[in-house]
Amino acid sequence: MVQINKAKHWLDLKKLILILATLCVFTSLLNALFSSYQVQKQVMVKDTLEANRAYATKLADVTDLFLQSVLMQLKASSETIATQLDNPEVVNKELSQMLTRTHSFDSIVLVNAKGEIIGAQPSSLGVIGATLKNEVETLPLREKAPFIVGPFVSPAGNLMVSPTHPMFDQEGIFVGFIAAGIYLKGDNILGRLLANHHHQDKTYIYVTGPNGKLIYHHDDHRIGQDVTKNEVVESLLSKTSGSAQIVNTQGVAMLAGYASVPTSGWGVVAQRPLEVTMSQLANTMRHVLKTTIPFTVFLLICVLGLGTLIAKPLWRLAKLSEQVQDGRNIDFPHVSTWYYEAAWLYQAMHSSVKNLGAQIQRFDDERKQDQLTHLFNRRGMEKWLETAYEQQTPFSIIALDIDHFKHVNDTYGHDVGDVVIRKLAELMRTNAREQDHLCRSGGEEFLMFLPHVDIDKADRIAERLRACTAKTEFGEAGHITISLGISHWPLCSEDLHHALKLADRSLYQAKANGRNRVEHAVLANHNVA
Repeated sequence: MVQINKAKHWLDLKKLILILATLCVFTSLLNALFSSYQVQKQVMVKDTLEANRAYATKLADVTDLFLQSVLMQLKASSETIATQLDNPEVVNKELSQMLTRTHSFDSIVLVNAKGEIIGAQPSSLGVIGATLKNEVETLPLREKAPFIVGPFVSPAGNLMVSPTHPMFDQEGIFVGFIAAGIYLKGDNILGRLLANHHHQDKTYIYVTGPNGKLIYHHDDHRIGQDVTKNEVVESLLSKTSGSAQIVNTQGVAMLAGYASVPTSGWGVVAQRPLEVTMSQLANTMRHVLKTTIPFTVFLLICVLGLGTLIAKPLWRLAKLSEQVQDGRNIDFPHVSTWYYEAAWLYQAMHSSVKNLGAQIQRFDDERKQDQLTHLFNRRGMEKWLETAYEQQTPFSIIALDIDHFKHVNDTYGHDVGDVVIRKLAELMRTNAREQDHLCRSGGEEFLMFLPHVDIDKADRIAERLRACTAKTEFGEAGHITISLGISHWPLCSEDLHHALKLADRSLYQAKANGRNRVEHAVLANHNVA
């Protein structure tokens, strides 16, 4: 008879199950947390880079528009003054009106072809009669073209830039130039534009000049520093835009978005310390951990109870085996509960992993909304179609796009094209019900899904949208038209994919028939009411 040394075999089944279950739970937890951390890190870095790029681009565009506006103002005044240089009263009146008309600049001077200042506002500047001498100040005399001088430090100690515009008499002879002084830290439109940005998340902006030196920074002591060694600034000197994770000239890791200002050659950078983004990520992970640990503890308690249930039938078999070894005639019962209880343990473990996996899935879920129009994108559309198909919800399909949209982009630019797309999306919402599903499926292409709407009613809705669009003015683009195609699922086709194609074909038929019209597919069963 073989005797078992119980001192050597201290690890019974109950302890083994508890140890293995604990290892599995914590391994799964750590793996899920690590995966979640990596996914969240990538998402947060990507989102921060994109947000900074978009902000820098927007600020650069607005700054460029402002500088172009100033140059246009200078051009208008130069044409008025050029023929009146011998009339100080007219000149001073025009300069005074320019200064008070807007808050675009802080001072304005008039310089003749010899470089002598012959007019200035405000009069307290005290520069009339002075002659420009240094190389920076005389650049407009040599360029004889619209030019932005600076940045440079004024005699009063203010950091400023000076947009200039040449003046020509009626015979086309260069007679001087008019220059506006804009203090970069002044109470003017540009100063407010550069100063008004958010600091609560430690994101800040700075502006570099065409020579790679700082012309604006929230830390005044850094203005004038050469930052050309910064790889973002190197890109800006090439007049490119984008975003990058970099280490700046101060040795700090940054998430930077950048864009150039074409009119002046400046570069705008919006950046946020990587450490700040990572600290937010750490807070997120701590929150995840706090919500996960109680569930994990609860799960381990359940595993211990299940382990006892699993060990109990085997313990009974062990006791019966001892009785057999003792010579007692005991029939072994059929212990089928082993597999049943083991399945429950597996389900408990699976439940844990599934819960953690669901958290990762939620973190990694892509947005289902088009950012320009706030309509659903293709991902959102496919999700809705899948649900409608599963629930067998009949619906009409309206496919539409903007007629001659390429002409709008080519004529007015993509910014105006975006305005047109957003405005059309608003009209679609106005002409749709709350339960209708509106999508932007491509550049200027849209889809409307109308649940429980027959094809005749969909035709009336499409016609109403077409007429509303035709009489609406779309900003600079003026009036536009749209073409629409209609089909119905399942009345036009029981194949959902084919029903979508029928709407698309109807749209192209509307375009082929002259645009600005509605066409619809033929019902597959003409007897359907």
